[in-house]
Amino acid sequence: MTQPIRIAYVINEMVVGGSQTHLRQVLRLIDRERFEPILVCLSGRGALLEDVRALGVPLFAPAAQLGFQGMHLVRRIMATARVFRDQRPVIVHNYLLRANLVGSVAARMARVPVVLCSTRGCHLLSGGQLLAAKIGNALADKVMVNAVAVREFVHEHEGCPREKMFVIPSGIDTERFSPLPPEDYKQRLGIAPDRIVIGTVTRQRIRKGVEEFVRAIAAVAQYEPRVHGLIVGEVQEQGEFRSIVQDAGVADRLTLAGRRQDMPQVYAAMDVYVLSSHDEGMSNALLEALAMEKPVVATDVGGTGEVIESGKTGLLVPPKDWQALARALGSVLQQRESWKELGKAGRKTVLERFSAHSMVRAMERVYVELAESRGVRAAPRQLAA
Repeated sequence: MTQPIRIAYVINEMVVGGSQTHLRQVLRLIDRERFEPILVCLSGRGALLEDVRALGVPLFAPAAQLGFQGMHLVRRIMATARVFRDQRPVIVHNYLLRANLVGSVAARMARVPVVLCSTRGCHLLSGGQLLAAKIGNALADKVMVNAVAVREFVHEHEGCPREKMFVIPSGIDTERFSPLPPEDYKQRLGIAPDRIVIGTVTRQRIRKGVEEFVRAIAAVAQYEPRVHGLIVGEVQEQGEFRSIVQDAGVADRLTLAGRRQDMPQVYAAMDVYVLSSHDEGMSNALLEALAMEKPVVATDVGGTGEVIESGKTGLLVPPKDWQALARALGSVLQQRESWKELGKAGRKTVLERFSAHSMVRAMERVYVELAESRGVRAAPRQLAA
C-alpha cells in the first residue's frame, strides 16, 4: 500500500495574517489519505498554533529561542535539519523570507528530496534580506507565488527565473465567507444601524495604507455625514496615527475593532470594503469581502488587478492617493443601486477562481508531480462517492 507523502511546512510564526491563514487552510483541506503534513514553526509563536493542534497536525519548534543573526542562525538551521532527518519528509514547503532561508538550507543539509519556497507579496528587499531571499530561491526546486504580478516582481527584483516559479492564486473558504441574513451586525460593533460603514482589514499601518483610508473617510464625510470608518486588525490609536485621526476630524466616526474571530459577521456590518495597500500579493481579506458580496474599492497593486475587474467586480485606484480613493468611494456611494450587482459579480469571481478547495487541489498536483519526479509514488486521489 502506498504511504502518504510527508510534507513539512515551515514558517516563522503563526500569527493572524494572510500567509498564516492561507497555511491553516492548506493544513485543514489537504487530502490526508495522500499527504501527511507536519508544521515547523521556527519561533513557536502565534495565535493560530492552537488551530493547527486542533487539526491534529504534529508541531515542531526547533531552537525557537534563537535569533536569526550569526551563530544563532547557524544553530537554528542545524536544529531544523535535525527535525527533517528525524521526520524524513519527502517535501519541505517553506513560507516567507526567514523560513525560505532556514528551511531551504536545512532541507538540503538533510537531503530532503523536494524543497519549495513561497513568496506571497511584492515587498522590495535590500541588503541581508535580499541575499536571504536569493539563497532561498536558489536552493528551492520550485518557488510558489500567489499572483502573476508577484512572479514578475520576484523575477525582476530577486533574479529568480520565471520558469522556476509557479502561480497558484490565494483561495478562501467560500462556505464560511458567504452572504449572511439581515441582522444588527453594525450594532454588535457599537455602530449605529443607519451609518454607512466603510471598512478595511489590516495588520500593518503604513504599508497597508491606513492613513489614506482615514483621510478618504474624512473627505467623503464632508458630503455624506452618515459615513463611518471601520478598521479591523492590529492598529493602535496612538502616536502619529492618533494625530492623523484627530487632524482629519474623524475620531467620532471611526471604530478600531482590533483582531476579530467573527470575520463573516464583521464583513456583514460593512457596506463597502476598502483595500488601501501600498503593495500586496493577493489579499485574503479582499477575497473574503468579495465572497461576502461587498462592493470593493482597492488600490491597483500586486495581484489585486488579477482579482478586480474595475467597474465590474469593484473599483481600482492608484496606491498612496487618498484623494483618488475618496473619489472612488464617492462614486460607489452615489450609485447604491449598483452595489448588489458589484457584490454578486465579486462573489462569482471568487467561487470560480479563488476558492480554498481549488487552491489546495492545485498544490496537491504540484506535490505529486515533484515527488514522482524523485521516484516517490503518490497514492491516487479517491473520488467522492
